[in-house]
Amino acid sequence: MAKRLLIGVIVCETEQLMQRRLIKGISAQAFALDMDIAVFSCITNNSEMTPYQKAEFNLFQYMNLPSFDGILYLRDSFHCEEEKLVLDAMLQEQKMPVLVLDNDTSPFPYLMMDDRSGFAAITSHLIQKHGLTDLLCLTGTRGHYTAEQRALGFRDAMEAAHLPVTDDMILYGDYWHDAAKALAQEFIDGKRKLPQGVVCGNDPMAMALCHGLIGNGIRIPEDVMITGYDASLTETRSMIPLTSYVRKNFLLGAQGVARLYQMMTGEDCKLIEPERIEVITGDSCACGVDVDYLKHQIRVEETLENFRTMFRTSNMSSRLTSKQTLDECMATIREHIYLIRDVQEYYLCLCEDWEGGGALENPAEYRREGFPKHMLLKLFDEPGGGVVTKPFQTTKMLPRLHEERDKPACYFFSPLHHNDRIFGISALSFGSRLDTYDPIYCEWISVVNIALEFVRMQTYLKRFNNRIYLSSIRDSLTGLYNYEGYRKFSRECFEAAKNEHRRFLLLYASFDSLRQVNETYGHSEGDSAVTVLANAMNNSCTTYERCARIEDAEFSIIGYQDYEEDACQRMMYAISGYLEHYNQSSLKPYKLSASFGYFCDYITPNTTLEEITAMVTARIEESRATKQNEKASPYYREFVNLRERIYSDPQEDWSIDAMCRDLILSRGYFQKLYTRCFGISFTQDVINSRIELSKRLLSSTDYSIAYIADQSGYSNYVHFMHQFKKIVGITPTEYRKRKRQTED
Repeated sequence: MAKRLLIGVIVCETEQLMQRRLIKGISAQAFALDMDIAVFSCITNNSEMTPYQKAEFNLFQYMNLPSFDGILYLRDSFHCEEEKLVLDAMLQEQKMPVLVLDNDTSPFPYLMMDDRSGFAAITSHLIQKHGLTDLLCLTGTRGHYTAEQRALGFRDAMEAAHLPVTDDMILYGDYWHDAAKALAQEFIDGKRKLPQGVVCGNDPMAMALCHGLIGNGIRIPEDVMITGYDASLTETRSMIPLTSYVRKNFLLGAQGVARLYQMMTGEDCKLIEPERIEVITGDSCACGVDVDYLKHQIRVEETLENFRTMFRTSNMSSRLTSKQTLDECMATIREHIYLIRDVQEYYLCLCEDWEGGGALENPAEYRREGFPKHMLLKLFDEPGGGVVTKPFQTTKMLPRLHEERDKPACYFFSPLHHNDRIFGISALSFGSRLDTYDPIYCEWISVVNIALEFVRMQTYLKRFNNRIYLSSIRDSLTGLYNYEGYRKFSRECFEAAKNEHRRFLLLYASFDSLRQVNETYGHSEGDSAVTVLANAMNNSCTTYERCARIEDAEFSIIGYQDYEEDACQRMMYAISGYLEHYNQSSLKPYKLSASFGYFCDYITPNTTLEEITAMVTARIEESRATKQNEKASPYYREFVNLRERIYSDPQEDWSIDAMCRDLILSRGYFQKLYTRCFGISFTQDVINSRIELSKRLLSSTDYSIAYIADQSGYSNYVHFMHQFKKIVGITPTEYRKRKRQTED
């Protein structure tokens, strides 16, 4: 299936009537040409670039402009001149076709509305339908293109009816209430003669003029008839229903797509059938209300009022701000998507750093502009949708845009933020329906933004409180648990092991000569040694154990699992191996070593934690005594040197026979002395040294498992995998994964 053309629409306040009519025309023509549309629209639209509005405007940085085939730019919908200049510069950097609708002040090709013929039509209504000959025109700002076009349309209609038209019959206003109120006051004060009719340049001016006159006893339409233009206030916002002209925004949108299509492809296309409705009559002229249009407006208003009522009574804000986690919040948001009128698809995407990176040390550091390389699709509402966490590249904007669909679609992108903090984007589609979101959706989005900030603050406070709690049970030098942490977790693990009938593991390591290091080389060097000792302990743990520094030179490992009986021995070998490697590579004038006490067994009903602790402490003393005996053994220094060489280069071919020849010992006597010195056989010690090297490579490099096996002295990859899992308890791949999760 060939990729559909994709056009982008840059606009502000999509929910406003003029923009809605334009986008409906854009959608109708684009769908007829089998093109997709992505509408990017801000909700806030002030003339000043406040921090809040800047966060809204940041939405346009989300547009991956090279992925679009063309852009329709509704430049006049933006009130802030700074925003217009930024968008101009952004689009000028691209090579794609850009077409501006209804604005002639940008550096791009443009297509203007035919307001001249439209204004002539509404003026002709008063002349031909009601026989008026004395008319005034109140248009917009002098020199403004559309204001001048409407003034020309007024002249055209007057001249076509052979009625005199002079410059003083055309008054310039501001497209808002002030000029209309001033004109009403001139009529009331008698400074200006009241004409038979006034043709106003838009509905707000017509409404203000009607209200000003009626409030002072001037009857409409008996004393004067008034018409608006653009049909934006034909319903209840005016004191009386206005006669107005439906500005051809729908047609302009369709013409814009057709023109852009020609710019993109070099081909012309057939224009869709435009809207036929033009003049809508009301009580501001003698025609009275257009009943058919009134029925239509009643249906629209009833629908909107139903959704306003549903939104008002949904308690959406209260329900969302009672949630504690992001996923709970997402699930509740999904429950309220029904409040978005006629929506077919909905997507909520967050920046991967939407929480601000979790920077407890500097909470002022958070994303204020731009977007990360990856976004998280957290919620999508369509068949099979739900709360998810699916990363995608930001350049895709929305994964759904790149999926195959039977029909083209229009997607509306809105910003998610709280004040100047960027959260992500919200996107929705009405399927094949020609529609846009309404003001209720703008309120809905506001509630979602508040909910996201509430969840973010909840998470921040939990982290902050947890940091305070952890600081009370953590050792400041090593980051391991301190004595208080040890007491807490040893008791918890002991009770869990007893209740779940699992082995309880308690390993003590008392490091030799730390006092001498402090006294001889200073406390700074002693702190460095303690850090190494902590790393040795922590490196031997899996994610199932907790490591603590319970005194200056004493550490512990606590855990409960389905351990094998020799789990403690393996940990001791790992710790000793780490220290052997450090002693070889650090070139320090001192050597680090440890004495161990341990327990790893099921807990009998009457056994207490205090009894196990006393047993482990006694074993440490036995370990120290054994070390003294080992040092008195024949060949002790030779064996220590040999072991240091093994842990320095474990990948070498360490042969018992070769060692026996070097030391001039029999095979049996060599093995007996080695085991007496270190509490482990020569062969097993070589295996442990190789496993320790592989663990360091797994945690610190991205080398393949096969390469690490080879570098660790294993010629057989399968044998390495089998031996690693037997000793460590998990596969090399799982070990690497857990280590990196712990580091993150």
